[in-house]
Amino acid sequence: MTVLDLRALSTAVFGSGANARTELTSWDAAIRGGLSTTRRVGVVSLSPGAGTSTVAHQLVRAVAARRSEPVLAVDVSTGTPGLAARLGAEPVPPDDTRAAARTTAEALSGLDVRDGVVALRPRDADDAVGAWLGEAAPIARFFDVSVTDFGARHPLADLAGCAALCDVVCLVADGRRSPAEHARSVVDAITGLPESPSVVLALVDHAREGDGVARAFAAGAEYPVVAVPFDSGLAAGGRARRSATQLAVVRLAAAVVAAGSAGRGSAGRGGTGRGGAAGGSAGHSAASASAASAAPGRTA
Repeated sequence: MTVLDLRALSTAVFGSGANARTELTSWDAAIRGGLSTTRRVGVVSLSPGAGTSTVAHQLVRAVAARRSEPVLAVDVSTGTPGLAARLGAEPVPPDDTRAAARTTAEALSGLDVRDGVVALRPRDADDAVGAWLGEAAPIARFFDVSVTDFGARHPLADLAGCAALCDVVCLVADGRRSPAEHARSVVDAITGLPESPSVVLALVDHAREGDGVARAFAAGAEYPVVAVPFDSGLAAGGRARRSATQLAVVRLAAAVVAAGSAGRGSAGRGGTGRGGAAGGSAGHSAASASAASAAPGRTA
């Protein structure tokens, strides 16, 4: 993977300011830094077309380019093309060795490592929570960082169940005020789940109207809000053509990696931290309970 030239990128975006280069360097360091527990990142939106798979793909690339160990990229989305397709990975059937993995080698059974990424697309992903618990949970603990593309999820259906599986939820929305406000309205429900995932709000400027809404939302917010410029180069798994987009991706990647440090400790959803075993049916029940308790309009 190609690592961005931070000095050249910061100069292109910010000019020659030393403070700007320092900020960009700090984001890069946050992505590269050591993690006390596995970091499970879930990328999700409230409506199709928000850019969930594109954001997930860019996060995977940014993190994989900066860490020495492979990143696990899980695709349980319903969109096309999803994260796996953008990574050139085909759906895989269940694997008994992966399901009972006790070593990294067993966790990689039937999967390929390409450019620092291990892609997993379960063959049956109709039930996103069940697919994640059955296929990703047994192996996620063998990776420092995993990124899951959950696609679009409804707040009254399966949003909370998916969020409960994550240390960090990257909530993707169109950068215009109305869809951005819709996304912001569910943040408290997500962070209020028993599993206490952190949230990073990524607002994609599909309308090319600038980052005004993102900057307004960020003022006083207790969670990171990152504006992602529209970039035609990102279509169907391409690369950013604008330096501003590259910068936004680095910032977003740093935010999601760092945000998990503020969440819960080593206990995992669908598993425990580095050393724990995955808890299949129990984890599924817990995620379902979280979904029921956190849905808007229901009593927790």
